[in-house]
Amino acid sequence: MEGNAKRKGLMLLSAFLLALAITGGLFAYTYTTTTITLGTTPVVSDYATVTDNNNVPAYTFLGKVKGKIQAGGLFDVTRGAGYTGDLEVIVSLANVDELVEDYSFWMLRVEFREGTTKVDMEESVQVMSLSNPEISFIVDSTNLTGPRSVYATGGSYKVYPSVKGLPDNDPVLFCQVIQASQHQ
Repeated sequence: MEGNAKRKGLMLLSAFLLALAITGGLFAYTYTTTTITLGTTPVVSDYATVTDNNNVPAYTFLGKVKGKIQAGGLFDVTRGAGYTGDLEVIVSLANVDELVEDYSFWMLRVEFREGTTKVDMEESVQVMSLSNPEISFIVDSTNLTGPRSVYATGGSYKVYPSVKGLPDNDPVLFCQVIQASQHQ
């Protein structure tokens, strides 16, 4: 009788440890896997209309400390009716103060374009990062006869190794359009 009780106790303990190992593994996987979505916030002005582009890039965080951000549209910009002056399209990383708690490095390459053609005056690719959270494009408004896009061509990130699990904050991008001569 005593041997049966010990065997039942040992089986119960073994079943408990097996269940703990399985659920712990599932918990660890779900704890270190998520998709980070870049949040976008457009600003309306008299000079142009800014709207969210429905192709905003995201990146999957799989418990790694570094990775790649995919390409995708961020904002669409359309010139306001009757405005003929030059414009400045300003894109800002709005929550750097939160991101520096999790990321040691975060970088995104950005263009202002129509289709695949750059349409800002310098035809540039600009880099937005934690240390350079604001970029701008000067645009001749005659190039804004239809919607043009603020487009991310890709980027990368590195999370502090001390971050347990996942970053607490998703990057939030902010876009506004002003008269080019107003921002010196």
